[in-house]
Amino acid sequence: MRIALISPYSIGAMRGNITTVRRINQFLNKAHIETLVLAADVLSVEEMVQRLLPFSPTLIHGFHARYCGEIAVILADRLQVPSIITITGSDLHDPALRDHPATVTALARAAAITCFCASEADELVARFPGLPGRVAVVSQGAEALPDSGRRDFGIPDDCFAILLPAALRPVKNVEFAITATEKLWQVDTRFRLVIAGGEIDRSYADSIRSMLDVAPWARWLGEVPHEEMGALYRRADVVINCSIHEGMPNSLMEAMALGRPVAAVDIPGNRPLVRQGDTGWLFDDESTFRTLVVTLASDKMLRQEIGKRAREYVEANFSPYAEVEKYRNLYRSLV
Repeated sequence: MRIALISPYSIGAMRGNITTVRRINQFLNKAHIETLVLAADVLSVEEMVQRLLPFSPTLIHGFHARYCGEIAVILADRLQVPSIITITGSDLHDPALRDHPATVTALARAAAITCFCASEADELVARFPGLPGRVAVVSQGAEALPDSGRRDFGIPDDCFAILLPAALRPVKNVEFAITATEKLWQVDTRFRLVIAGGEIDRSYADSIRSMLDVAPWARWLGEVPHEEMGALYRRADVVINCSIHEGMPNSLMEAMALGRPVAAVDIPGNRPLVRQGDTGWLFDDESTFRTLVVTLASDKMLRQEIGKRAREYVEANFSPYAEVEKYRNLYRSLV
């Protein structure tokens, strides 16, 4: 079996889609499935065709219905093979992307569509009534990242580090974290917000930098190479997510796989991972967030216990080996 993976991005700031495609490619190869990764941000459809012809794929698998869905079905038609589209988040939750004619057409033509969780599959079917029977749930996978040994993140040893792994773009709602942590720092200067992620939206990044100029409690590290994120997660006292919407965030899964306590905004994409008070905590406003962080800062044993449960939950339910096995079974059913 030979699978062509169509990724929306390959260069620039690290994004969840890049992490997802890299992981699936790696574990498909471990399962002895040949793959070819083609990136829509650097290759035209014709350039992809020229690379695919000698590879002779069994199936085309596109990630993100708006950015790669149409490409995937066009390539599949050209090579006379089936196509799969994986919904990755914004292609369902952002109306401008979800309702774009290219998205609608791609979903109608794909042989199968996968979602990361059942609630997203239900929402997709509700919005596109013609899809039942072609939608499958394949949860993301995660493994504990290795410790690179890096320690020079500039985080004081005596501070309580609140880590937000997020590229600078509006959907990540970084301003919430900066504003919400200000009152914590005013009470106790050991509370520090650490933001890790590259710049995607320049205008938004400029506004965040302006906020940071007058926010001594917060620091933006910029892009941290993925191979160094394991060390950064280990330094964090709590890892947070405050996005407006998500698919199933790799950053939370990676933190949980390392036994780090997590706190996330209460949105559909976070709920399959964060079981309130069991594998982490959900919050819906600044007040709830601050109360939670104060509780965590005062109770190291609680952080350790919830971190342990989070790690066990990810290991039991979100194995990348199980993820790839589900994809392999789906591929086989279509060819």
